[in-house]
Amino acid sequence: MNQPDPDELLRKRFDRAVERNDPFELQRLLMDLVHGAQDRDWAECCCAQLTRHHNANVRGDALSGFGHLARRFGILDRNRVKRLIDIGLYAHHEYVRERAASAADDVETFLAWSFERPTPGP
Repeated sequence: MNQPDPDELLRKRFDRAVERNDPFELQRLLMDLVHGAQDRDWAECCCAQLTRHHNANVRGDALSGFGHLARRFGILDRNRVKRLIDIGLYAHHEYVRERAASAADDVETFLAWSFERPTPGP
């Protein structure tokens, strides 16, 4: 008997979670996705999609996901990811900024990209 494809199970979970739009479910799923998906491009697209979510915690965790993917795979689509992290570094919501900074740290470490960081306020 064939085992189900783990990515196929994640794809189904992702589709159902996006449809339900429950922020807590999406946050849990993001962690499973970035740690378990074998298809980096698909996982990266999922994170990119969720960086636009209405919930700041989901947006922040989606940005953080890029750092996990960089660590796991050693590659990301620069055209897709860099601008999203750049935007996150200047987000209004503190959690989003913090998670974007964490992702930027990981991406700088594992992919040797560079990011312009906001200067701290007074």
